[in-house]
Amino acid sequence: MALRARVRIKRGAFSGKVFVAGFHGVGYVGYLAVRHLARALRGRLVGYVVSPYMPQYASMSSHGIVSPYELYDVGPAVVFLPNVPLSRGDLTRVPYALAGASIRGGARMAVLVGGLDNRFRRGEPNYRYAATRAFMDAYSGALKGGKPLEEGLYMVGPLAAMMTYYSAYEFPAVAILPYADASGADPLAAKEAVDLVARILGVEVDTSELLRLAEEKAKLERELEEVRKRAERGEETPTFYV
Repeated sequence: MALRARVRIKRGAFSGKVFVAGFHGVGYVGYLAVRHLARALRGRLVGYVVSPYMPQYASMSSHGIVSPYELYDVGPAVVFLPNVPLSRGDLTRVPYALAGASIRGGARMAVLVGGLDNRFRRGEPNYRYAATRAFMDAYSGALKGGKPLEEGLYMVGPLAAMMTYYSAYEFPAVAILPYADASGADPLAAKEAVDLVARILGVEVDTSELLRLAEEKAKLERELEEVRKRAERGEETPTFYV
């Protein structure tokens, strides 16, 4: 296998759809938001991202093998769900593979979800955004209630890589960045993101599960810590296999 990430998705799955992606960043906002969208909108598994660097992790569900990086059709959108954090090797591969595949596949726009450390918050609004010129020219009305990312603040990691790629290819893309608690999981910030994505998609999404998770934050953080540890173990050479 070539040392790059590949997107394996059903033919035509991106065509005319919004592509939505989020990662395990500040407050786990991106991950919690895309996981919730895939579940609440009864997503249908349509593809994977495969890479020689992906964590050696798999389990079973009703649809078969649960893989590290999956793609779900949720009606008006295709959602990328990273079931475990990107490995170190994939941080420089998966974002570009996803951005390129979504453009080539005919997606009409990309909506990326992340979190912004609430220590940088200065009053209103509840979220900031970073958008390509192509997005602002066509869809600026979708960002009502938000403000652009302040000068001097930077995105880093997968969202930054993807937004740079989309900008270079003059593709409509926006990164939604609710203010979040950087010290742990923030389901309320994820709810803010889901509400924004739902507005862009023109659908209703029940977010009561995220409110429940906010009430059970300690339990959620234990679960996320276990996910992180599984991903780390997947990058190491195990002493036994199953």
